[in-house]
Amino acid sequence: MNKVWSKGGKLVAALAIAGLLAAGCANNSSSSSISSASGPASSTSGSSAPGVTPTAIVTGAISTLTGPLAGNFKDLVPGVQAYFDMVNAQGGINGRKLLLSHSLDDGGNPSQFNTLAHTLISQDHVFAVSAISSPFFQPGYFASTGVPTYGYNVTGNWAGPPNLFAAGGSVQYYPGVVPQVAYVIDQIHAKSIAIISYNVPASSDACQATENGLKSAGYNVSYVDLSVNYGSSLASDVQRMQQAGSDFVLSCMDVTGNINMARYIQQYGLKIHQLWLNGNDQNVLNAYPSLMKGVYFITAHVPFTAPTQYYPGLAQYLSAMNKYEPHYTYDETAIQGWESAALFAAGVKAAGSNLTQQRVVALTNKMTAFTAGGLTTPTNWTTAHTTKSGLSCAAFIQVQGKRFVSVFAPGHKVFLCFNLNPNHPKPVTPPAGTPGG
Repeated sequence: MNKVWSKGGKLVAALAIAGLLAAGCANNSSSSSISSASGPASSTSGSSAPGVTPTAIVTGAISTLTGPLAGNFKDLVPGVQAYFDMVNAQGGINGRKLLLSHSLDDGGNPSQFNTLAHTLISQDHVFAVSAISSPFFQPGYFASTGVPTYGYNVTGNWAGPPNLFAAGGSVQYYPGVVPQVAYVIDQIHAKSIAIISYNVPASSDACQATENGLKSAGYNVSYVDLSVNYGSSLASDVQRMQQAGSDFVLSCMDVTGNINMARYIQQYGLKIHQLWLNGNDQNVLNAYPSLMKGVYFITAHVPFTAPTQYYPGLAQYLSAMNKYEPHYTYDETAIQGWESAALFAAGVKAAGSNLTQQRVVALTNKMTAFTAGGLTTPTNWTTAHTTKSGLSCAAFIQVQGKRFVSVFAPGHKVFLCFNLNPNHPKPVTPPAGTPGG
């Protein structure tokens, strides 16, 4: 499965805000290290690999934990930590516990990122970088050292190197969202489409690709604004949608922009269906239930409210998160951290007693249907570093009352897959191993 359409929650917003604020963050020199009581990394205990002790495998993280961008990136680490805690409570892997012992904060400062990368690998000697969650990810040092590296792809430059494992696949492919949006439009019988995004490529690229795809497929795109300034009023956009007769709007803005747009939609009495690429967050819904009424979302993981009797991977996730990181259970970024940790753990388990960084990378890249324990549609890591998938798969959810409810898929199933042609897409058979049968 490819990126961009797979995020459904924070990716588009994180990209947009990173683009809008990066220049303003350049002078922020914040950098800190949060260490557990694991002791220093070691290459003893029968393994020459860095970060391996007789009882532990030491990993590290670089995230934007402070500063104006932190809200979009800091929640990956709790998902990783909860997975590690669950595994360690079961005895670890081959007698070794998984430790996230060095969690570094780039403070939203692009100049700090490479420094912290060298710190983790050359000074702290971690076995793997189990969590990268920063808009300033630079792959060079990670790729050149071959250290297994996992995280949240908001930069578009994870693709290529075989040791870089972005959650869900390392390739971003914007046109992949087009058949998913087209399917929502068809299901609700919308006739007049509006599309809105911020004025930076990181936000507008997904919406631009959708505009092009929908127009080429014959959909009536009646209003487009891909140049919204962050924090500006959306009153005029909503008025123009109303004048254009738009009955559906796709938003590539962040949750702040979406809530502001919804507020004007309500104020002007505009009858319009909304599909947001950001805002699938229970805390947001709790705060704005009337403004989010009926809003649609697209997500790459099993929805949090899916019936757990059919999705044991979701049951495991909810149980562990509620036990170890309850504040982040329903967080779209935290679940990607969980997915990243699950992939790392699978590679370590596959390597067995001959634990080296090279073996973890090589054996992970032989996995053809990784689902993070039944949370996502399968990722084929033999191709996911370089090639877009032939299918676009997602779960569709809608705000109903104060819950996000799965829609469109039959019965208890939540995932629908489409060929990449957006011309009135029809669901096709999901890949083998897709959760939910």
